[in-house]
Amino acid sequence: MSLDHDEQLKLLEQRFAVVGVDRRTVLKMAAAAAGASAASAAGFFGGAPMRRPLSAYAQTAGPDQTFYSYELFDDPVSFDWNLNLYCNAETEVAGGLLTFDENLNPVADWAEKWAPNQDGSVWTFNIRKDNKGWTDGTPVTSHDFVWSWQRQLDPKNAAAYAGFLFDIKNAEKFNTSKPQPDGSYVAADGSKVTPDELGAKAIDDWTLEVTMEGPRAYFPNVVAYYASVPAPKWAVEKYGSDKWASGDVPLISNGPFKLDKWQHDVLVECSPNPNYWNAENIKVQRLVTPIVPGGTEVLTYEKGKGDQQLDWVSIGADNLKRYTSDPELSKQLKKYVYPGIWMLVPSNGKPPFDKLEVRKALTHAIDRDRLQQLTQDMVTPAYCMVPPGVYGYLDDPEFQQNLKFDKQMALDALKGTEFEGGKNWPDITMHLRGNEDAYNSPLMANDIVAQLKENLGMDIKLQVWPEASWRPELFKNYFQLVWIRWWSDYPDPNNSYGDMFFSQKSSGKRQAWSNKEFDDLVVQGKGVTDPDKRLEVYKKAEEVIQGDVGYIPVVYRLDTYAFKPWLKGVPVNKQGYTVTVGNMYTKMAERVSIEGRPAE
Repeated sequence: MSLDHDEQLKLLEQRFAVVGVDRRTVLKMAAAAAGASAASAAGFFGGAPMRRPLSAYAQTAGPDQTFYSYELFDDPVSFDWNLNLYCNAETEVAGGLLTFDENLNPVADWAEKWAPNQDGSVWTFNIRKDNKGWTDGTPVTSHDFVWSWQRQLDPKNAAAYAGFLFDIKNAEKFNTSKPQPDGSYVAADGSKVTPDELGAKAIDDWTLEVTMEGPRAYFPNVVAYYASVPAPKWAVEKYGSDKWASGDVPLISNGPFKLDKWQHDVLVECSPNPNYWNAENIKVQRLVTPIVPGGTEVLTYEKGKGDQQLDWVSIGADNLKRYTSDPELSKQLKKYVYPGIWMLVPSNGKPPFDKLEVRKALTHAIDRDRLQQLTQDMVTPAYCMVPPGVYGYLDDPEFQQNLKFDKQMALDALKGTEFEGGKNWPDITMHLRGNEDAYNSPLMANDIVAQLKENLGMDIKLQVWPEASWRPELFKNYFQLVWIRWWSDYPDPNNSYGDMFFSQKSSGKRQAWSNKEFDDLVVQGKGVTDPDKRLEVYKKAEEVIQGDVGYIPVVYRLDTYAFKPWLKGVPVNKQGYTVTVGNMYTKMAERVSIEGRPAE
């Protein structure tokens, strides 16, 4: 049920009451939000209605080792990543075979050792023996992963991220099969398939053998992502798939922290899981994750009290200048090139983008430095698919020259076509996902439209799609031109070149562009186990896709975070960037400690 304006305002007052903001200030903020874009205002007032006043949960900071983490903007759907990667829950309660360190390298979690066979087509994971890793004392075993991956791939469960496991032998065949009334499954080729045919086998309790569809050098990156974490079979069977992780019953989990409290729409509270293999090295004794509505996070960071406070926060463009110009606040700032890229994709063969000359013109018509200035350094120019700090980044002057901003080069590319001189353009529409103000998407999209008008004479209309229909429409591959982001799921070039641009995918294709040479290189790259030789393959793939202009890299995402001075041990990667909880690295609370938080 939607809330009218008065109800929204009342909700907002309740949320801010605990941080010491009076009604007059709330009214001023509401007026400012009303004057902003519709999407910003919706985010300002948004969120599910509170079920209890926040003041009912306001407490003092408690023990020194209480960490208030900035991760949740909406109430979690559940704590079941196995079926719903987008459940929006506190990831510290989940543990997988491997996890990522701050340099986005796969490192040990429940598997203490792992190794491929000679060609990388079979991977063996050795799980820590005789552990009692689940929060109820049950051991984490190889059987947990076999059962959970079968559950994730079972077409009856319709898990949205099942395709993430398609590198495993027979995974796609099973997931795309049709369940029969008798309980069997019929594959697309008419043959029968069973869950037991999946290439994941428990050799014994502590040994998991995973056979791939072919050589897969990057598979450790796949199992380090939390889309691969297991669910407890006995809890799912006892309470049901829709109840076991709903918060209505005690959550059984296997991560470094366990769920103690879930106050819907208010906060999630956790404490160390004593059965976790690394529990003795965890300093934080109370992990509190407030559910902070969009647009209120910086105020909560600055004025929060009790359990509605934050020890770190992302600083957006609306607050960045204030922070950088303040002598004290500026000391709290750290930057991080997030593993994500914004790009333009001429997505199909419709005019005028069916002509290579037009696509080439686009590559020289965009001033990336202008976008960096426009967003107050919240992006940085991109000249290849994979961002800095991720294996596969190509710091090559050749690519910078290919994508050099030069209006004359852009116009010269059109010579000999009916569009020479920047004239005779047909109707052009650029499509983008809505509700992305926090990432400056509409700001950049509108400026790109202006740049293409200035530099090529193109008149481009923008079509903004709501989140619910964005992917379904994108996957139909009829969009003429697309402004799109890609946040890496795992730190390997295959996640970018393969998952984004491989044209032979059975589902989830984001563009109609196809190039056989590029596809062949993607397949080749999957199986090359030597890192340097793999990089050579992906460099060639980048050369091919840039030469055919299958996409145009524009900017990488550049985040700015603020950290309270008493938060210690926040990881720093080899690029010198401070790394927080993100799409891949999720174990920040394991590493940090609190020193010298002032008493309230």
